[in-house]
Amino acid sequence: MTQLLTASGSKEINPAVIWYREVDENNEMVEDTAQLFMGIRIQCARCHHHPFEKWSQDDYYGLSAFFTRMGKKNPEAGMGLSATREKRIFHNEGMATAKNPKSGVMLKPAGLGNDPFEISADHDPRVFLAKWMVSPKNPFFAKSLVNRYWKHFFSRGIVEPEDDMRETNPAINPELLEALADDFIKSGFDLKHLVREICRSNTYQLSSMPNNNNLADKQNFSRYYPRRLSAEILYDGFHQVTKTSATYKNMPKGARAIQLADSTLGPYFLKVFGQPTGDTACECERSQEANLAQSLHLLNSTEVQQKINAADGRAALLAKETKRTHEERIHELYRWLYSRDPQQKELAVALEHIKKNEKDVKIAYEDILWALVNTKEFLFNH
Repeated sequence: MTQLLTASGSKEINPAVIWYREVDENNEMVEDTAQLFMGIRIQCARCHHHPFEKWSQDDYYGLSAFFTRMGKKNPEAGMGLSATREKRIFHNEGMATAKNPKSGVMLKPAGLGNDPFEISADHDPRVFLAKWMVSPKNPFFAKSLVNRYWKHFFSRGIVEPEDDMRETNPAINPELLEALADDFIKSGFDLKHLVREICRSNTYQLSSMPNNNNLADKQNFSRYYPRRLSAEILYDGFHQVTKTSATYKNMPKGARAIQLADSTLGPYFLKVFGQPTGDTACECERSQEANLAQSLHLLNSTEVQQKINAADGRAALLAKETKRTHEERIHELYRWLYSRDPQQKELAVALEHIKKNEKDVKIAYEDILWALVNTKEFLFNH
């Protein structure tokens, strides 16, 4: 967070400045910062008092003042930098203020709900913003972050949507949100500690199978809610189970989909499974909903078929084996796909299919792999 907000220089030296290339208007910086790091949609306060919150135009432009001393210039000749649009970001010395267009008052930098900072002309106000973000005086950052991580593991936030934390959209369990945020702060904002606390909880370890008491529950976390794997994880998982690989433009061999910083580098598979374009800070860009296009893509797409049928893929390798029985090979395949052994009925069906296709065992293994990839057990975290 600090590296992003205070980024300076060129992208070759400090890649974090790319954010300021994509978000180059002051209002975009203010609104993205509030929504991403504090879970607050403050857009309304740019023109008038927020209708559903306490934020005024003074609050908006106090936050805006942190970004008013940012300078941008084209790379200097002979520095070996790329295109001229890759501007260098620097602190332009001067007093940081922002004008409230309605009252005409020049406002000093101030965190939301916080007193204004006294910042000298030679100091970058963005540094003060980053320090305030992780200070006890900021009640928003820790809650926003733990809420995001909670949604990552449970498919639903304690506040939902996770980037719309306001008085009129209260947490489903305020005590839980407060306790997680306090513990996160006490840990020194240790993300590994937060992940351990969530994953070791009784709530996370609940079964996804509903019972008579929690069948209708969709928000109180009385059971685990199954969710489809995100686009990038599913794509990487598909290559792992088929023992194939993908290549991406300007990326080294062996790169994975989760490493793609630019959504334009990804294939159609990622788009159809909801990969966001990254045009805004809104989490609504990523779609986790299952749809018909996804089913058809897995069933019929050329890419999926080619990788299942690959000559050096997992199906082909299993078919070529002679030292192990088909039963042992099916067990291995199930472990790759489901992290479990097949049930007796599943094993019997697979072995029967192989027996029917004993003249071309490779086709039989391809069919089995294709069928397993298209199941909810593979596609969903449950």
